[in-house]
Amino acid sequence: MAKFLFLITRGLDDPVRATRGLMLAKVAKEKGHDVHIFLTDDAVFLAKEGLLDNVMTPSGDEALSHMGYLIANKVPITVCVPCAQARKLSDTELIENATFGKAPQLIDVAEDARVFTF
Repeated sequence: MAKFLFLITRGLDDPVRATRGLMLAKVAKEKGHDVHIFLTDDAVFLAKEGLLDNVMTPSGDEALSHMGYLIANKVPITVCVPCAQARKLSDTELIENATFGKAPQLIDVAEDARVFTF
């Protein structure tokens, strides 16, 4: 079993990249790997309750279904603190499994993981 970190930087501004990151995290988890998601920049909105309801790629992939799987399977989702603060996102608005974290935590998780960036 490998460790994978999915660093997602794009949010509703780029639904294809955001959804693709979630989809590949789901695939890695389905294959039995240890998966962690870290959201920075505009991707912090992916962790806001209710914002993924209508996010879909041209190929029909729905961000919400991928995120639902990740939540149900207890994949940790870390939300960048300064990124969230700059966008006025509070902890009361976060989806299940999402917690706030800072750069040192990102580096710790990335240290022995294969990192994918979207």
